[in-house]
Amino acid sequence: MTPLADTLSSKLSRLVSFGKQSNDPLTSLRAATHWIEQLPGGDAVKCQDMILQQIKRLNEQAASPPRDGLATLMLLDERVRDLQETLVTQYLRNPRMSRPQESRLWHAVYALYWETARGYHAAALRMARASGRQSDAALTARIALRAIRAVGQLLKWRAIRYLPAGDKLWLRLHSLYQIAETSGFQHTRMQAYAADPCEGSCESSYLHILMLQLAHSGSLYPRQIDLLDRWLLNWHGELRFAAHCDPETQQFTIDLAADHGPRRARAQNAAPTARCWNTASLMGQLAEVQTALQQSQPAATLGLGEHTRTAESLELLGHLQQQWAPTAAREQRRAPREAVKRLIDVAHGLSAIVNQFKTGDSGSSDSPYGSTLNYRESDELAIYGFVTERTRGDTSLMKTSSKTLGADVERWVMHDVSECGYGAFVEAHDMDWLRVGTLLAVKQHDEDTWKAGIVRRLARHSDDLLSVGIETLPQKPALVMLYTTATPGYTVNGVDNSGGSLPHASLWLDGHDGPDSLIVDPVHYAPGKIYRVAGIADRGHIALGSPIERSEGWMRVAAEPASV
Repeated sequence: MTPLADTLSSKLSRLVSFGKQSNDPLTSLRAATHWIEQLPGGDAVKCQDMILQQIKRLNEQAASPPRDGLATLMLLDERVRDLQETLVTQYLRNPRMSRPQESRLWHAVYALYWETARGYHAAALRMARASGRQSDAALTARIALRAIRAVGQLLKWRAIRYLPAGDKLWLRLHSLYQIAETSGFQHTRMQAYAADPCEGSCESSYLHILMLQLAHSGSLYPRQIDLLDRWLLNWHGELRFAAHCDPETQQFTIDLAADHGPRRARAQNAAPTARCWNTASLMGQLAEVQTALQQSQPAATLGLGEHTRTAESLELLGHLQQQWAPTAAREQRRAPREAVKRLIDVAHGLSAIVNQFKTGDSGSSDSPYGSTLNYRESDELAIYGFVTERTRGDTSLMKTSSKTLGADVERWVMHDVSECGYGAFVEAHDMDWLRVGTLLAVKQHDEDTWKAGIVRRLARHSDDLLSVGIETLPQKPALVMLYTTATPGYTVNGVDNSGGSLPHASLWLDGHDGPDSLIVDPVHYAPGKIYRVAGIADRGHIALGSPIERSEGWMRVAAEPASV
């Protein structure tokens, strides 16, 4: 073959090779742009997953990134944000979705944040190690800011599922903030994305994540976590690290060398890697917003969101004032906890709870394991934190019992107790119903009296194990029947068939230091609605007052005397 033929063959070979790769979005920024424009519309889940796979491929080439690798990552990230927001909205607006659907949607959202954080973190580290060039300073700051926000979303979405941080996420976050500090752009304000409503800095975004973590201790609903995340964007101006750590003036601290989140400042001699801040300015802002809401100012005008309810906002603001308050002003635990390992019986769902109070002592049940745990149960509690299904089903361990558990009663392992409630370990399977705010009937296995309780805290220790914090109401509930006072519609043989006389079972709570109240099904509630009440000696008719607390499937309302 002649030299000319060799040259032509070589050029043709390169052209063929280029043609084969032209459909690969990672070939160049232009190819990535063209590929995104060809994505099918109408299926957010599919499109989001397709972009996710490309970001994952790009991260797998981190050892030798393509020429336009960072630009391609930024483009893919910017274009997928609307799709990601669609999935986030779908997740938060459907709290009762099936467990498989919830898991699929959560993993789709989390996986994208993970790959995005992974890509930006690697890019930020590469740019920090490179020789400093003025032309790259602005880009480095933007990449660090996007990386901090992406890791913050990982921590947020783990909190939404009550998971611990894990995966050394705190160390990743700390390292990104250290890059900003070392490079001197931690205070530089900019828009991480062109569509952002406001500017932010690496320091304010980092503190944003720390404040969100301080507010959530397994006690917020997923929607509340997301709502607070959006509120904090308006309060970045109130967040700044102090020049020096002083526990007398700064309330919170973070150690950049430790794999954990923020804590209350207590030590006099802070480590060189510690950063401290106080929330005095922010607490003043919260008080102003709370006062404006109480004066009927619309939540939207206060930066709380167009679709946020006033009652929901006031409840969350009250929670934040407790969690972010100085140690001296913070609400302390009402009663000390005692570590124990015993069994408790639990019923959930208003109808099942009513049944326990309806049957009274006759419905109480002894533990099939007796009043104490045998050696196999104790071993399993020490190793796993719960008694396995195999051991519970082993008839050789069962003791003679005169009573059996009802079909709607479960048995959990209590790990601590106080005057105000219980802490328990629960196997996570078949627990789709278990959420913060769930109403329970609960009693210790060797007692006959049921109490009303509310799930206040959840923490997932593993895929198979949940830790549950239950607050028990101080009042002993009494079963009452509520009869509507509607005018009869028609009768058959003298019997009212209008449905107005059909009773509704509810739980009555005596108000020793406040108003009497009722736990009712929300479908039967209307402000001021009058019922005839049966089951309370000194009450004939009551009117439903303002809601005191509500969650899915139940609400507690004031019961006001009424005359008919």
